[in-house]
Amino acid sequence: MNRSRWKRLCCGGVILFLGLVFLVLTASDIPADVVEEGVPLYLALLENSLPLLLNLVLVGAGVVLITYRPLSAQTTYVIARWSVFSALSVTVLLGWVYTMQLLEGVFKPSLLFAHTVTVATLVGLGVGVYDSRRRRHRRQVQVENTKISALLANTSDCIAEIEFVDRTPIIKSVNPAFERTFGYDEETATGESIDELIAPPTARERAAQISQRARAAEQFEESEVFRRTATGELRVFRVQAIPLTTEATVTDGYAVYTDISEEYRYSEQLTLLHETTRDLMGADSTSDVVEMVVDATTDIFRFDFVGIYRYDEAADHLVPESYAADDTVLSDPQPIPRGESVAWTVFETGESELVQDLEIRSTASDPTSPIGSGLLLAIDEWGVLVIGSTATDAFDDADYSLAKILVANVESALERAEREAQLEEKNERLERFASVISHDLRNPLAVAQGYLDLGRDGDADAFERVESALDRMEQLLDELSTLAEQGEGIGSLTTVDLGETARAAWEQVATGDADLRVDESRELRADRNRLQQLFENLFTNAITHGGADLTVIVMPTDDGFAVEDTGEGIEPTERERIFDSGYTTDASGSGLGLTIVEEIANAHGWSVSVANGSDGGARFVFDVDEQGD
Repeated sequence: MNRSRWKRLCCGGVILFLGLVFLVLTASDIPADVVEEGVPLYLALLENSLPLLLNLVLVGAGVVLITYRPLSAQTTYVIARWSVFSALSVTVLLGWVYTMQLLEGVFKPSLLFAHTVTVATLVGLGVGVYDSRRRRHRRQVQVENTKISALLANTSDCIAEIEFVDRTPIIKSVNPAFERTFGYDEETATGESIDELIAPPTARERAAQISQRARAAEQFEESEVFRRTATGELRVFRVQAIPLTTEATVTDGYAVYTDISEEYRYSEQLTLLHETTRDLMGADSTSDVVEMVVDATTDIFRFDFVGIYRYDEAADHLVPESYAADDTVLSDPQPIPRGESVAWTVFETGESELVQDLEIRSTASDPTSPIGSGLLLAIDEWGVLVIGSTATDAFDDADYSLAKILVANVESALERAEREAQLEEKNERLERFASVISHDLRNPLAVAQGYLDLGRDGDADAFERVESALDRMEQLLDELSTLAEQGEGIGSLTTVDLGETARAAWEQVATGDADLRVDESRELRADRNRLQQLFENLFTNAITHGGADLTVIVMPTDDGFAVEDTGEGIEPTERERIFDSGYTTDASGSGLGLTIVEEIANAHGWSVSVANGSDGGARFVFDVDEQGD
C-alpha cells in the first residue's frame, strides 16, 4: 500500500471511528430512557433522532474519505484534522465545566447548553474565517486562471497538457496554437499519446527519451525537434517540458512547442549558400558556374522553377542557359524576346525585383505562365536569374536577401571564369604564335641569312632570294596580327547585307581571272568588318588552292549562308584538320587563313562546317542560328 492510500485510510478511519462511537452512545440512550426512566418510546426516539442522523452523517463521511479516490490524501488529512480538533475542543470545554459542577455538587444544564453554543460559535467563527479566506483565494485563482487561459489562447507557442498513464504521455488538452499548427482539434488530440500523434517514426526514439525526462519532473529545453503535422508536413520545433509537482491536480506537466521551422530553414540556406560560394570560386568555366548555380538554387530555395537566362546579343533575346523545374511547371522554357516583360525590365535596369503576384503585373511576359510569384535578379550585364513558384506570395524578404547575396557571388564567379577563359584562350593563341614563329618564320629567316652570305660574296641574284624571304616573313607577321585581332571580342552588331559585304571583300583580294557570284542575298546581324575579313580569307584560300580560273559563289541558306568554289575541293580525310592553326597543303601558305575564318565565326556564335560543292569544289557552310531573325 502506498503512502497516499495509507494516509487516506488513517484519516478516514478516525472520522469513521468517532461516528461509530457517537452512534453507539446515542443509540444506547434510547432503551435506557424507555426501560429505566419510563420515558415513552416515541419521545425517546424523537429526542435522539437528530443526533442519530448527525452520527450517521459522520459515519458516512468517514466511509467516503476512505473510499472516494478523487479526493487526494492531503485533502482527507485536512478534513480529518479539523474534525478531530473540533471534537477535542468541545470535549475539553464540556468536560471541564461538567467536572467543576460535580465538584460543586450543583448540576446546571443551562450552563452546559450555553458553553456548548459558545464552542459551536467559535467553531463557526473559525470556519467563517477559513471560508472567507478560501473564497478570496478562489477569486484570485479564478483571475489567475483567466490570465493563464488568455495566455494559452493567444500565445503562438503550441501547448499540450500532459498526464502520464503507464509511462505514456497522454494529452489532456491543447491550446488553439497547437490546433492551428499541427492540424488536430482538441477533441481529436485529447486522450492520444503525444509521441505517437506528432512524432514522425524516425524521431520516435528521441521523443520517448524527452517524455521520460519530463516524467521524472525535470524541467528542460530541447532544440531542433522534428514533428509531423496532420497533413504529413515535417516542421522543426524547440520543445520545453514544464512539470507540475502539486498533488491538487492529476496533470503531470505541459509540453510547449515553439515553431522554429523558418529559423531552421534560414540557417540551412545560409550553410548551403556558403558551400555554394566556395564551389563557385572553384568553377573552371561559365557553363560550370551556371550549372552549379541552378543546382544550388534548387537546393537552397526549393521552389518550383529555377532558370538562368543569358543575353544573346546576336539574337537580342534572353536565352535559357540552364534551368530546373517541377514536371508540371515550365518544363521547356522559351527564349524571352526584347519587350515589356519583368525579366527584360530587370535585365535592362539592373534592378532585381521580388514580385508576389505576376498575374497582376501588366509587364508579365507570358500571362499563361503557371508561375504565380518570383524572384528576378539581374546578373550584371550577363543575364537574369529567375526563381519562381506556382503560388502567389511565396517569397519573403529573407529569400530576397539570400538570392541577392547568391547573385553577387554568381557575378564574381562568372567574371572570374570568363577572365580565366580569356586568359586560357590567350595562352593558347600565344602557343600557336610561338609555334608559327619558331617554325614558319625560322625557314624564311634561314633562307635570308644563307643568301645574304652569298650576296656578300658577289652573287647578285642572291639578294632577290633574300627579298623574297623577307616578303614571306612579312606575310606571316600580317596574318599573325590578323589572327590576334580575332581573339578580341567582336564589335557592335548591325544589320549587314550578305552580298554587299562579299563584294567589298572580293575587291580586297588578288583574284586574277577568278569570278565572284552572289546567288541572291540576305540580311543578318554581324560585325561588318569581321565578316568582310572572313570572306577575304575564304576567297584567298579558294584562289590559292583552286587556281585563278574558277568561280566563287556566295549564297544564303535556311540557317545562314555558304561559300563554295568550282575548284578541286577538299579531301574528306583533311576536312577535320583544315581549321587547325598552321595546317596547310601549300608550301607557301601559313596555315592560318582558315583558322582566322573559324575564329571570326565563333566570335559571332556561328558554327562552320566543310562539304562538297555542287561542282565538286569546297563548300563552307555557316550556321548563323539567329533567334527570331
